[in-house]
Parts: sequence; C-alpha cells; structure tokens
Amino acid sequence: MRAVPLGISSVSACELCAPARTTTWHAEFDAPYRFVIIDCDSCDVPMAVLGEHRPAPTEGERAALQRELAKIADAKFPGGWFFDDHMRQIPDHYHLHARPYPSWAPRR
Repeated sequence: MRAVPLGISSVSACELCAPARTTTWHAEFDAPYRFVIIDCDSCDVPMAVLGEHRPAPTEGERAALQRELAKIADAKFPGGWFFDDHMRQIPDHYHLHARPYPSWAPRR
C-alpha cells in the first residue's frame, strides 16, 4: 500500500474527488484499483471511496472495495456490520459505507 492522492476531477465541487484529511484515513490503494478508505465526516463510519468520479464501480472494483473495507469494519465493529452503498449526499461519486448493526436489528 502506498499513499496516492485521488486527484482533482473536472467536477470541482465534489468532496470525494479530493477528500480533505479531516477524518481518519485507514488505507490508500493505487493497484489494482485506485481508492481510499476513510471515516465519513458526516456519519463517522468507515467508507471506501472510488478513485474516479463516476456513480458505479466495475465488478472488480466493487469486490476490491468491499474486501478491503471489510477488514476495517471487522476490527471497528466486532458486534457486526453491513455494507451500505446508498449514496445519499454525493450520489454521483461511488462510495461504500460499512455501518454497524443497530442494537435492535436482527442479524443476517
């Protein structure tokens, strides 16, 4: 793993194209796909952010993001967690959250 900035997109208003280092950065990847895993500054859970400004990853990218995010989520949420890729605030730059199960929710 080596530090690689996601880069500036032509979509200058996108917060995920050049994320600020205001939260925890867990990991940065440039191969085989470019992405970072950081804590979301809105909900304080780990999220994987695709290295390109587009709304959907390839299947290979999705698998890599999920695999690496799962490692962080397993350590942070020993009581269980789930993937959430409903992109509420930034719908056109793919990102994937790992959220803890609420205490009232049934486990799968």
